[in-house]
Amino acid sequence: MSDVHRSIAHVMVLLQRPGDGRVLTVRHQQHSWHSPGLLTIIGGRLEAGEFLDEGAARELAEEVGIRITPNRLDFCQLTHLHAADGERVVGAVFLARSWEGEPYNREPGTHTELAWIDPTSPPEDCHLFTHEILRHFAAGHRYANVVAPELAAGGEAR
Repeated sequence: MSDVHRSIAHVMVLLQRPGDGRVLTVRHQQHSWHSPGLLTIIGGRLEAGEFLDEGAARELAEEVGIRITPNRLDFCQLTHLHAADGERVVGAVFLARSWEGEPYNREPGTHTELAWIDPTSPPEDCHLFTHEILRHFAAGHRYANVVAPELAAGGEAR
């Protein structure tokens, strides 16, 4: 048995700004292998030994410097993501509407900027998964199936 932990669970956090309801996203560097130049919500793979809410809180601290206890995160959506490369991932999405501190880019080697976006009208340069998660969030859906389009030569969606 291997000591390597391979999780099919992803955790994501919608950090929703009070007042205008915008959600924080990060823009990936152009050299990113999974979302070059695109906006994504905060998140990543669950790590060994973590519960979903713990992983979400860790991702928030790692990516944008916001420290929050897991019990302050509200579960808001379960997604089943089907990537074009055949990977199948279950994603737990959490919502945070209050926190202390100011978000900042803690991973400049991975992200170029932070952007607050309207979840009801995500910009065109959002990753497909982010766009769909926000669409379902805005509609109040607690479950979503998301299928990535196949990519043609050159990286364009078919």
